[in-house]
Amino acid sequence: MVGKVVPMETRLAMVIAGECEAVSVTALCAELGISRQTYYRLRGRYRAEGPQGLAPRSRRPLRSPCAVDPALELEIIRLRTDWPEPRGAASIADELRRAGVACPAVSTIHRVLVRNGLVAPQPQKRPRASFIRFVDPDPNGCWQIDATRWALADDTEVWIMDVLDDHSRLAVAVMACPGPTTAAAQAAVHAAGRFWGLPTRILSDNGSCFGGPSRTGDFVTGLALLGVSVVHARPYHPQTCGKVERFQQTLKRWLRGQPRAADLAALQAQLDRFVEFYNYSRPHRALGGATPAEAWAARTPAGPPAAPIPLTGPVTVTLTRHTVTPRGVIYLGRDITIGVGARWAGCELAAIRYGRQVLLLEDGHPVRALTLIDGQRYYRQASQPMLATPPP
Repeated sequence: MVGKVVPMETRLAMVIAGECEAVSVTALCAELGISRQTYYRLRGRYRAEGPQGLAPRSRRPLRSPCAVDPALELEIIRLRTDWPEPRGAASIADELRRAGVACPAVSTIHRVLVRNGLVAPQPQKRPRASFIRFVDPDPNGCWQIDATRWALADDTEVWIMDVLDDHSRLAVAVMACPGPTTAAAQAAVHAAGRFWGLPTRILSDNGSCFGGPSRTGDFVTGLALLGVSVVHARPYHPQTCGKVERFQQTLKRWLRGQPRAADLAALQAQLDRFVEFYNYSRPHRALGGATPAEAWAARTPAGPPAAPIPLTGPVTVTLTRHTVTPRGVIYLGRDITIGVGARWAGCELAAIRYGRQVLLLEDGHPVRALTLIDGQRYYRQASQPMLATPPP
């Protein structure tokens, strides 16, 4: 939620869900991708000011003592635009020094040029120092897993399941399979575990074979029983699993130089030859010229904790919108009917669900709250108090 305007309804849903007795604030914040400090700050504003307190507020400081003087900013713009060829920030800094002007840092001059639209964005040229790299300190501390498409000689689509050690870039398993299934992912992990030992955790994207967006299923459950935790990357952020993604580029470049395999067995034979070369003979630039096998053997490998990881249900908060029917009800899926009264007919209500808890909102104001029971219909009863009145 940092860096973008969060809708009022989302903030209100977060605060109200956190007030539920059975809700863990820590788990809720982890699910929503915010810090506990952010949650408690918003909750305090909500209690003090009501829903209006959740409106986004400007973070602009009241004063900026280090801001560039407007006259100096105009001079920087003049030096950029008056020269026959556009000057860079370093050249402008040299000109200011020769003129005896107190010169800010080159990076500050560059920001002035960017702010005034005088620099064309070139994201492909951003410096390597701008990337934040993470490497697990120990072998088997973290494995990355992913699946990628390939084609046989007759253009039949197959898949390759890749498992890579985060610390050493060691390819612990590379398996050809008909499709990206949970069974294929489990087979790759177990094959790697028999040879290299099990890891502490496994990092994957949100593919259905790895648990999907719900981050549950046989892949997660089976590894948890072995004490191996599964960590999922942020949706639409492949950089999190960047090491295995980069490995797949190297693998496919090598495969393109080989004859197309006729079947899965032939493809697996090619993969085995590549893995042998990649792990034991190919120096890796990210490892300072060492091979992955040498980097893996240089430190004592980690492994799963002694006790299996307890299985806990996922923390999910859903927000959907529903139009009240002329009969005064809304439908949450096929089996859940909730009545709010004919006076609300035609109004659009937001429904916040947290487990079995449901809260209905109209323009940010609570309308009805209830706990779902299987098979029960929740029609509006005259004796049931409503939390708000419909708009005129």
